[in-house]
Amino acid sequence: MRSSAFHLRKASFTPHAELRMEQRGVMEVDVRAMLERATAFEPSVVEGRFMIHVARNNRPWIVIVEPDNDASLVVVVTAYEVSK
Repeated sequence: MRSSAFHLRKASFTPHAELRMEQRGVMEVDVRAMLERATAFEPSVVEGRFMIHVARNNRPWIVIVEPDNDASLVVVVTAYEVSK
């Protein structure tokens, strides 16, 4: 799947993702916008999940997603700024 393919799907958010996003000051609309501008992706350490490389305010972020092919959507598991 190309990185841009993740933004072509609908997205849902786990309760964990919503909690972490609130703690990190990022809103659902922000994550959706970041996914639209994804630059790359790679498999996550958890099988079936992907690390989507994105940016917010010119800073690198990672959005962890798990595709749900049956529902044609991606489930956002968490999103975080990459520390240097």
